[in-house]
Amino acid sequence: MKKVKKDTNCISCLFFIFIILGCYQPDNKNNDNEEKNNLCNTYQSITRHGITWSFDKEYTAGQFVNGDYWVVGPVTIISITNFYHNYGFSPVQGQDGSMINPGTDTSQGYDKSLTSYKIELNKSYPNGLPISNTNPLVLEINQSLVSSVSWLYDSSADTEPGCPAFNNGTKTPRPALKAASVLTSLAFIPPSGSFRPPYSGADKTVKYNETQIQADILKNLDPSGISQIPDSADMEADFERVWLDHVNDYLGSYVHPSENIPVKNGYGQYMSMKIGVAFLLLNLDYTKLPGFTSKKTLLNEMIQLGIDLTGIADNGGNWPSNGGHNMGRKIAIIFAGAMLNDTHMKSAGTWTTSFQEDDSTFYVSQADVDRTHTALWKPDLRYCTAVPYESSDIGLPEWGIRHLVKPLSDNKHWDATYRDINGSGYAGFVLAAQIMGFKSLWNHDALFDYEDRWWSLTGGTHNEQQIDDFTQSMWNRFRNDYKPVWIK
Repeated sequence: MKKVKKDTNCISCLFFIFIILGCYQPDNKNNDNEEKNNLCNTYQSITRHGITWSFDKEYTAGQFVNGDYWVVGPVTIISITNFYHNYGFSPVQGQDGSMINPGTDTSQGYDKSLTSYKIELNKSYPNGLPISNTNPLVLEINQSLVSSVSWLYDSSADTEPGCPAFNNGTKTPRPALKAASVLTSLAFIPPSGSFRPPYSGADKTVKYNETQIQADILKNLDPSGISQIPDSADMEADFERVWLDHVNDYLGSYVHPSENIPVKNGYGQYMSMKIGVAFLLLNLDYTKLPGFTSKKTLLNEMIQLGIDLTGIADNGGNWPSNGGHNMGRKIAIIFAGAMLNDTHMKSAGTWTTSFQEDDSTFYVSQADVDRTHTALWKPDLRYCTAVPYESSDIGLPEWGIRHLVKPLSDNKHWDATYRDINGSGYAGFVLAAQIMGFKSLWNHDALFDYEDRWWSLTGGTHNEQQIDDFTQSMWNRFRNDYKPVWIK
């Protein structure tokens, strides 16, 4: 009996030593620390990008490889605050909301000014009252808490500085959110170098680590002669924060936080263009770019984006064809899968998930010709006249605003509504996919051939839509190096 007791104590001692060593962080308990050190410590509060979660006691916590925090739960939260509201405005109940394991429909619990708001989803008010010592929020194991910061205002003319323009339809800023951060509660300390599990859904399995990265997939293209190469630090800052994208379809643009997704109006076209720029930049030879050091930070950020988007898709999320809202997500998923050699993410080309760029592009068939020669044909005529498909168009790579679900809206007219927005939004990520060899994984050749066609007819400028100089220069320099190139 004594021997058994002695062994048990030794095991306990070893476990205790493991915890202490695993959580060691030299002389640093500043919980405003934003360094991505992946080490852990004990904290009574944690701050990430200006949002602070305060606890009832100290808990073991640390950072994932992208800098977001994990905590060994369950954890009792007694306040959620932020440093953003310093301009005479104060949030009211229904602003600065938080969600746990957010879903993928059109509902959200962040900001009550939007019709998509559901009070029961806002976890910042347990029992309908503000979080406090006597009314805490318990974040259980395997839960992600997404806390947000709302833009505050009294009217469209009286707002916090930097507030986006108001949307005429909602009479609110677009987006309505300024910032958001994620805190993940786990059962155990994750291995150093781990990626954060997706914030959407209930599965918080820590599956991926930076030791799995197959960075040789990235090319080192000669940047000589390329115009307006973006600064790597600026691009890293653009993807450092969580890209909150779980609210379905166009309503998502209203809760794409301005500080997290720094594009005009939280609009999908601009998100897609920025994603394309990031992937193109990662494929340049940094050693030939003064001031550029390592690809590691941006690489990890783009992998994390792909992991998060996968979590959304796995929980029923979609990015259906709808104007300019939902393009550019698929490449991040395939990229993360390729980098981590993850079969599930690499197979995104076979998923039933809707991706706008795929749902909108097709090869003209006899059915399309027939459809546009019937009385049922109802093309979108907001900015152009109706042009039907003819037998001579069969096999042509083409685009339709909602082709997969509403082919009667297709219109061959070159100025068909949103054709210019989609063509410009696709270019960067389509080229990046070609460069990294993702076309076969993508499993939708019509997209690639259509973008070649679009570029051949526009040179990157279509109506008022213009590709940024960097993407345009990259396309002109490298597109012909990756065959085949569609030519009519």
